[in-house]
Amino acid sequence: MVLRLYGDLLSQPTRAIAIFLEVNLIDYELHFLSLTKREHKSPEFLAINPRGQIPALVDDGFNLAESATILRYLASTRSVSDHWYPADARKRARVDALLDWYHTNLRNTAKYVFSGALQVLVFKLPEPTYEEVKKHEKDMTDALNYLETTLLTREGPFLLGESEPSIADVLIGCEVTQLKLLPKRDCEAILDSRPRIRNWLQELEIALGPHFARFHVRVDSTAKFLESKRSKL
Repeated sequence: MVLRLYGDLLSQPTRAIAIFLEVNLIDYELHFLSLTKREHKSPEFLAINPRGQIPALVDDGFNLAESATILRYLASTRSVSDHWYPADARKRARVDALLDWYHTNLRNTAKYVFSGALQVLVFKLPEPTYEEVKKHEKDMTDALNYLETTLLTREGPFLLGESEPSIADVLIGCEVTQLKLLPKRDCEAILDSRPRIRNWLQELEIALGPHFARFHVRVDSTAKFLESKRSKL
């Protein structure tokens, strides 16, 4: 059976997995679930992932959730280049450490910062409190600073210090690219003050070819929509 990926390309982890599949020429079907229509909470999808979160993967009757686990699984079960998830135990452990850091730091806080604009301007949900916004903004700033001053200081252009990206680069890169949903001036200020992150994103886009830009079209269009909404406030 054909591999099935369920998600919305507005979701950072969904994009990362789709890009990985495309770059590695892995045959799959993308089943689009609209976050704005809450299709990820439908009974049909809850049968695949009872938590009702995207992305999710179905591989010949085997259901799998959690983006980092999905990427590890794909890199381990498909014929892909070693740089994605190295066979060397120490290099693989470093990829795992990056994925763990991502989930407990950048992902855990950035999703609240990025979703703030969406929940007010798109989903029409209550605006988060000032205290909530400030806490998550500080946590995201700390995570981005750590990425800039510690994780991106190795010799090569990517997170392991190698000349080619790992699955951690793709997953974290898609998260950072979500900065586009912030006001444009804020996004530019964040990247201008962190040149290593900006250069790393540029190298990642080159390494992933046209797939990176293609799977960020929905983010780009949403960013323009949000900017238009803000200009009318």
